Amino acid sequence: MVLEHNDRLVRVGVTSSEASGTYAVEDAFELEMPTRVLGLDEASEWLVMIAENEGVDHPVVSQMAMSRSLLGLAFADEWCISVRKKKMSQLLLVHEMAHLVTANGGHGREFRTQVVTFVRRYVSLAHAVRLHEMYVAAGLGVEPFAATK
Repeated sequence: MVLEHNDRLVRVGVTSSEASGTYAVEDAFELEMPTRVLGLDEASEWLVMIAENEGVDHPVVSQMAMSRSLLGLAFADEWCISVRKKKMSQLLLVHEMAHLVTANGGHGREFRTQVVTFVRRYVSLAHAVRLHEMYVAAGLGVEPFAATK
């Protein structure tokens, strides 16, 4: 499976191939099965609901100037998510939320499993199944899919 991706790699502590592969899959996934696009206020409300359901503090979501190669960033030390645009996809939001709640802030197996879990719980089962399939097809580690969790 060959995937195209935009160059958004600016993370520390992960191999470039792992982060790059994760981005490539997520970019291809958004083209195939787009998630809803939310405005800043709706995104904040949606993340409050997710945080309450997950038993964690809700992150502050803000828009900030950043490189055109970035769509968003999670800052665990400040428990916030910053986005470049006023409108963002649900996938971008759960991607950044997964950075906040996983012990390893990189783009490894634990992170991808958390993204799939969030997509399953807060987007749709069909989206989660397809994202999981795409991670696996790209050779990226992810825990076996469990639809009932």
